[in-house]
Amino acid sequence: MAKMSRLQRRLDKIPMEVRAAAATEALLGALALSEAMKQVVPVRTGKTKGTIRVERGKRGDRFYVKAGGAATTDEHGFDTATASEWGTQKETAKPWFYSTWRRNRKQIRAGLEHEIKKAVRKSNG
Repeated sequence: MAKMSRLQRRLDKIPMEVRAAAATEALLGALALSEAMKQVVPVRTGKTKGTIRVERGKRGDRFYVKAGGAATTDEHGFDTATASEWGTQKETAKPWFYSTWRRNRKQIRAGLEHEIKKAVRKSNG
């Protein structure tokens, strides 16, 4: 518990401008990633493409790219978005979600690092 409070004190010292810059860049990265995924997702009915979305995390400074859900899940719990990514016994996998993340993660992380460093320099004057 003491370690957590020490960590929290250190995190609380991060200037709001730096937090805002990081959150903005994280959102831009997530939006770009979701658009890249929409370009490569296998299209049979088009349902999966329509479910690719960016969701905000609980704290508001994290963003998650998600796909699938109720629109791609049948009454038996079978999610076609998951099936297209990983394959089934009858259908080969057509990876698009994680492969797109792996292709883009260095660029997204570099953008985050750049914007955070820029905001820190500006904050420190």
